[in-house]
Amino acid sequence: MNPVIAHWLQKSLQDGHSPIEVAAAVARGVATYKGLSRDSSEPDLLSYGNLLAPEGAEYTPELVGAVYEQCLDSSIRRNSGVHYTPIKVAQRLTDLALSQAPSGPICDPSVGGGSFLLAAANVFRKSGISSSVILQDLLWGVDIDPDAVRVTKAVLALWASDDSWILTGENLVAADSLEVGIEAFESPPSSGFSAVIGNPPFQNQLQNQTVRTLDLTNRLRERWKTSAGPYADTAGFFLLVGASMLGEKGILLMIQPQSFLSASDSYPIREDLEKQMNLLGMWLGGSGIFEAGVHVCAPVLGFTNGRSEVRLWEGPEIEERDSLVRNKGDNWTEIISAVSGVPDVDLQGPELSDMCSSTAGFRDQFYGLQDYVSEKYLCKGEWAPLITVGMIDPFRNRWGKGSFRYANQSWTEPVVDLDALEKGNLELFHWVKDRLRPKILVATQTKVLEVLPDPEGLLIPSTPVISVECDYGDVWLIAAALSSPAASAKAFARAAGAALSSDTLKLSATQISQIPLPERIHEWDQGAEYAKQAYLASSESKWKSCLYKLGQETSKAYDLNEDVFEWWLHRLPSWR
Repeated sequence: MNPVIAHWLQKSLQDGHSPIEVAAAVARGVATYKGLSRDSSEPDLLSYGNLLAPEGAEYTPELVGAVYEQCLDSSIRRNSGVHYTPIKVAQRLTDLALSQAPSGPICDPSVGGGSFLLAAANVFRKSGISSSVILQDLLWGVDIDPDAVRVTKAVLALWASDDSWILTGENLVAADSLEVGIEAFESPPSSGFSAVIGNPPFQNQLQNQTVRTLDLTNRLRERWKTSAGPYADTAGFFLLVGASMLGEKGILLMIQPQSFLSASDSYPIREDLEKQMNLLGMWLGGSGIFEAGVHVCAPVLGFTNGRSEVRLWEGPEIEERDSLVRNKGDNWTEIISAVSGVPDVDLQGPELSDMCSSTAGFRDQFYGLQDYVSEKYLCKGEWAPLITVGMIDPFRNRWGKGSFRYANQSWTEPVVDLDALEKGNLELFHWVKDRLRPKILVATQTKVLEVLPDPEGLLIPSTPVISVECDYGDVWLIAAALSSPAASAKAFARAAGAALSSDTLKLSATQISQIPLPERIHEWDQGAEYAKQAYLASSESKWKSCLYKLGQETSKAYDLNEDVFEWWLHRLPSWR
C-alpha cells in the first residue's frame, strides 16, 4: 500500500473514524481521480462521512477494498477470518478459473472487499462485454457484512464508470451464504453460475477466537448434508456452498487454508465434493499471501468426466507445475507431496498398530498438568520429566539442555510433581502413570519424523507429543521404523499441509499407527541396532554416522531406491 495512504489510514483510525468512513474517503478520491461527478446517482458508500483522502496518491478502485480490510481492527479480522486477497493473486486465480468455465454469470459467496469480482470484471471486459452488462448481469456476490457489500458495489461502480456512473444491479446482497446458499438472491440464474470463486473467511476451530458453536456446526452439517467433524475449518463449508450454486459445467475455485487438504475433520467435505465433481487442479500458494502467514491453497473443481490428471500451480505468481496423475478419491495431501518434491513410496504389509499403540494428550491433559509442573529443583516429592516437542531431536533428549516453552513460560528442567498430582487430580494422575511405560515419543512440526526412545518408561509427553507405547523388547525396532526415510515420505503423502508449514509434518496418533512396517527383517534388525547406537551417541560425529547407517538399512528393509534415502538425509536436523 502507498506509504501516504498507509500513514493517513492509521491517523484516521486514531482520530476515531470508522472503517466505512475511511473506505468512503478513498472511494471519493477514486471518483475525483477519474473525474466522476458527485450527485445522487453515485454509489451509497461515497456519502459516508466527510473525511478527505490525502493528496499525492494514485487512486484505483481496488484500493477501496484493500483500505476497508486494513481498517478493520486486527482482532475483528482474526475472529472473522477476514483477509483481503491481493488483486494480483485474485486476478491470476480468476483468469485460471474462468479460462476453464463456460460463459455466463459468476458468483463470490463471500465478497469481502470485492477483489475476485473485480478480477472477473477485468476478464469479461477483455472479451468485449460492456461494463453495464458486466455489472448488472454477470457479477453476483454475497457477504454477511453489509459494509463489505457496500464497499464492493462502490469498487465495481468505480471500475466501470468513466463519464457517468454505472451502478451494479441487485445481484450483490448482504446475507449469510453458509445458511441460505443461492437462496440469498431473489432471482438467481435459472441454470446456475458458470463459476463460483472467492476467498471465504478462515475460521480455525482449534483457536478460541474463531471457534463455532456446536449448534452452528450441526446446522451447517444439516444444511449441506455432510458429516464434517467439529474441527473442520469454516472455509471448507463454503466449497459446498459454491458447489451447490454451479451450473452444469461450472468451475469452482475458492481459497482454503492448506490444512483443509489433510485435516481428518474436513475429510467428509472433500469426499462430498468428489462425489459431485472432479478435482481438476490445485494451487498451492504458500504462506506469504496474507498477513496471517497461514499456508493457503485453492482446489479447482468441475464436472469434466474421465480426467485423471490434476493441473498444479504454485506461489503468488501462480506458476504452473507438472500435472499429477491421480484417481478419484485419492488422498489430497499427495498433491502437496508432488509439488514439494517428496519421493513417492508404495509401502505394503502390516502396520505399526500390530506391534504397539499410539496416543496423544488432548487439551484436558495439557491444561490439567499446568498446576503440577515446576522446575526440578523446586519439586520436593516424586517427579518425572515433562517432555515438550522442542526437546526432541532424532534419538536425543534435550531436556535440561536449553530453554523450552511450555504453558507460555520458559523452562529448563520441567517436571510433573506426581505426589501433588495424585492428591489434586486422580484421573489425570492415572493418565500420566499409564504413560510411564516403554515407549517412543514422536515430535510434530518437523521435517522428518523425529523420535525419542524411552525404553525405561521414565518420561511424560506434553501435548502434542505422541506416545507410541510397546513392549520393552520392541522399542528399538519401532524407533527404527518410525525414523526410516520410508516412514517420513509416507507421512508427507498422508499428512502434508496439517502442520504450520507445508514443509513440516504433523501426524495424529492414528496416522502414526498406520505407518507400514518393513518387510525385510534382517535389515530392519540392523536399523534397530543403529537406532540404539544413535540414542547412546555422545558426539556429533557418532550420532550422524548412526543416523546415516539407520537410513541406509531401513531403506533396504522397505526395499526403496536411493532417491528416498537422499531426500530424507538432506532433511535431517543438525546436532544441537
